[in-house]
Amino acid sequence: MQIQFTPSTSLTPVTLGDDASKFAVVVEQLGGSCVAQSETLAGGANLAWFPRGNVGGELAFRSSKTYASYHDTFTQFRTEYGRLNQQGTLVLIEGAVTLTFASVVLKEVQRIFDAQHSGAHMGIRYNFAITTIT
Repeated sequence: MQIQFTPSTSLTPVTLGDDASKFAVVVEQLGGSCVAQSETLAGGANLAWFPRGNVGGELAFRSSKTYASYHDTFTQFRTEYGRLNQQGTLVLIEGAVTLTFASVVLKEVQRIFDAQHSGAHMGIRYNFAITTIT
């Protein structure tokens, strides 16, 4: 799996995870919702549902890799923290399937650790607000 983020302010994609280069990725949450209006109909046995749009959701994933030093993990986290509130395009590639998320917003980053690793190994959990998937 590979995940790349291209901020709207840049033409250069940033790789947030790539299993092929030992930058391990785990998707934790991928989902969406929309607004649906319900109305009671006179004499009707059931509610009537009407789609009202506003489709959106979240994509949460974590990625981890080993850096050159423990100090470098903090430098890298500062870089990722600086991406907060950026809007752009996110591309997730899993085998032959490519999902493109336009107009995403990076709304959360967290530094996470794997109990089996220490030192220069670091994971980051990302949470993106998503709208459309193509």
